[in-house]
Amino acid sequence: MSLIPVEIIDSIEAIHLPTIPQTLLRFLQLADDEKTSMAELAALVSQDPALSARVLTVANSPALKCRAESKSLVRSLTNIGTRLARTLAACLVVQKVFSPAIDNQDYDFTGFWGHSLRVAEVARALAVEINYPDVDEAYLAGLLHDIGQLLLLGGLRGRYGLLLAASSDETYLRDCEKKELGTNHSAVGAWLVDQWNISSFMADAILFHHTAADEIVAADTLSRIIWSAHKICHHYTASDHLQQEQDTDFATIYSTLGVDTSKLFTLYQQCSAQITQVASALGISESVDAKTLPYSTTVPLEILRPPLKTTDTATSQMTVMVHDMAMLQPLQRGLASLQSETEILLSIRESAWILFGPGQLAFLLVQPEEAVLSGANISGQPTLLQQIRIPLESYQSLAAGVALGKDPYSTTFEQKSPATISLADVQITRILGSEGLLYIPLKGRSRTIGVMAYGISASQYHRLKTRLPLLSSFATMAATSLDEWREVQEREHKLTTTLTNNFELQARKVIHEAGNPLGIIKNYLEIVRKRLPDHGSILHEVNILGEEIDRVTHIIRRMGDLTSETNTVGTVDINAVIDSMVVLYGDSLFSGHGIIIEKELDPELSAVTCDRDSIKQILFNLWNNASDAITAGGYFVISTHDNINQDGRSYIEIRLSDTGPGLPPEVMQHLFQPLGPDRCRPGHAGLGLSIVAALVEQLEGRITCQSKAGRGTRFSILLPKSGKA
Repeated sequence: MSLIPVEIIDSIEAIHLPTIPQTLLRFLQLADDEKTSMAELAALVSQDPALSARVLTVANSPALKCRAESKSLVRSLTNIGTRLARTLAACLVVQKVFSPAIDNQDYDFTGFWGHSLRVAEVARALAVEINYPDVDEAYLAGLLHDIGQLLLLGGLRGRYGLLLAASSDETYLRDCEKKELGTNHSAVGAWLVDQWNISSFMADAILFHHTAADEIVAADTLSRIIWSAHKICHHYTASDHLQQEQDTDFATIYSTLGVDTSKLFTLYQQCSAQITQVASALGISESVDAKTLPYSTTVPLEILRPPLKTTDTATSQMTVMVHDMAMLQPLQRGLASLQSETEILLSIRESAWILFGPGQLAFLLVQPEEAVLSGANISGQPTLLQQIRIPLESYQSLAAGVALGKDPYSTTFEQKSPATISLADVQITRILGSEGLLYIPLKGRSRTIGVMAYGISASQYHRLKTRLPLLSSFATMAATSLDEWREVQEREHKLTTTLTNNFELQARKVIHEAGNPLGIIKNYLEIVRKRLPDHGSILHEVNILGEEIDRVTHIIRRMGDLTSETNTVGTVDINAVIDSMVVLYGDSLFSGHGIIIEKELDPELSAVTCDRDSIKQILFNLWNNASDAITAGGYFVISTHDNINQDGRSYIEIRLSDTGPGLPPEVMQHLFQPLGPDRCRPGHAGLGLSIVAALVEQLEGRITCQSKAGRGTRFSILLPKSGKA
């Protein structure tokens, strides 16, 4: 096995993979379209080796791996989700613009792209031909078989570019890689796939694709497929296919996979035609010479984007600032759509990981009430950071110095810093398990949000040094997003408080005005009651009417004192309450409309301890609804039942049944929720059943409803015998 030197790992672990611009642009467009399906997105991603590797890397990261193993692009994109897919697209576009050109030159990856796609398509065709169980796995392994070249080119830049330019064939390239780097692109590609920890021989297939013919026969089926696909594409683009029938490689393919030479050539032609169609659809001119090998297509070509030319330092800085703002705008737009500060912080962390590579990123936020910096409470961040309290005083610690200072960043790796490295900084380094720290201030438009603490090694810091301006711009964008979100929350809180105060003021005015006529009616009833005989049904009804006026007065008074609980709790005879309400409302709600009302009250019904007015309000709302629903000739039955046991507790039951038209399923789904204004009938507020449910809950009771179209409705209210005190 070929070990990869540590310095090579350090250079490639940030996953700098150059992508085809056309594919990347289309990916950003599709990811931003709500109508795009994951299958459509996966189909596009599968056309770019670098993009596929990035998606698989993100999907198999520790933060997302718990959802499900991702060894297909559709599964990977499903695990990532729409929001993170958009973030990934935006980050890759930003990275594409900001990644320094290798040796001040851009590279043409068209040949590499075409070769990778051909190997992928041939691998898929071979998998289908031999009935390999996972065709998509074979395609991905073929697509990524040379991904190590992109990793080395992205990590080592000009150093590896010189090796590519100097290599005349693959054998010479691998010899140069071993001599100059101590490894080769096959091992580097296998290393990347190993990081995903998936149950697949994909890494082995990439590692073995340059193995000798007499050795590959002992490998697994996937490795033999990728080796064969690579050999087929190499031979059919390097020389006349008619001379290959006796070739050792083709004999090995036949002996290991059972596919003869004539079939291989047919498969290759079909796959090449498909690649040509894909290139045409993406607007890529794939005019690569048939004898050109894949590695040699990355030789430097003309500069596609010239460096910025400025007349002075200030103009240069302003140009870079505008450039940064333009490039980071898609990310900022994505952050603005999130619903909480926690979501924003998580998205910032994900974006930083995609843009700047590995490293423990933590957030230390300003706690205004204590004037300290402390760790944010978000998942994936060590909880110990929340216990740290760093005073917001200049020069007390490096973290506080960065938060309060004007420097765009500071690090424990440099001697010059705005403050002395304190024990708090040492503790943060230990908590993050890193060699040192890089602090970047989070400064919004109107306030200091805190700092981003990047736990990294010395080699990671030296790799990041050239990208610190972008990292600072990224932090400014992140802080601005957090600042704007907080401002929106503050405005909404202020607006809510204002509306609440206005409502309470209006409510008190209504209460005051409503109290006068109610008082007049109550006084008039007292006069009437004194003129009636001491015994008689009319006097009884007048007394019930007086009780109802008292109940309404009580409800109105409760509206005026929203913070206090004014319910009067006592022993209540439910049967007596029902009898009195039938006397008062039976005719106006039911008999007067031709509705037959029946009572089936349990004479042994136990009294309950609760608020009498709440019971009346519950019953009136339900009776009123039933009256509206039942047509003349229909029935409304009120019954009570004792000793109903549920979950070890004893209840009494009030059951209300009608012969109305019943409730449709869509109404039943949201029965006890307030209706929107557009769903209310004229003269109705749409709050009746939601009030009923709330009152039953206050009484520690339960309410259920059974209803079928055309068969009526039945409500059951359970009230505990030992009610709420």
